[in-house]
Amino acid sequence: MAKKADKALKKLRKAVTKLEEQNERLTETLERTSEDQAEALREIRDLLEERLTDRDTAPSEPAREDHSPNGETEEGPEVTEAAQRRAKELGVDLSGVKGTGSGGRVLVKDVEAAADGSR
Repeated sequence: MAKKADKALKKLRKAVTKLEEQNERLTETLERTSEDQAEALREIRDLLEERLTDRDTAPSEPAREDHSPNGETEEGPEVTEAAQRRAKELGVDLSGVKGTGSGGRVLVKDVEAAADGSR
């Protein structure tokens, strides 16, 4: 009878160990998923902000004459708020970033490209 109990206990320990390993893998997957979702939400927020800024400023802003070859004004390129925040997060100096947006406007993707280029 003791042998059966020992065997059952050993089998139960093995099952518990397997469940603990599965639980650990699930926890790691959930953490990665949560981080990925947070990053995706930040990107969506930045894109929406850029689009809203473009939409809000385009119709009401009078057309500026651009006499420079690269679309920059005397004081430098226009930078979206989202791009400014992203540049601060990544430690990117905006003075060297070339904008690909309308009129040479610096967008988040331009800041990220500059950050990738400096790494």
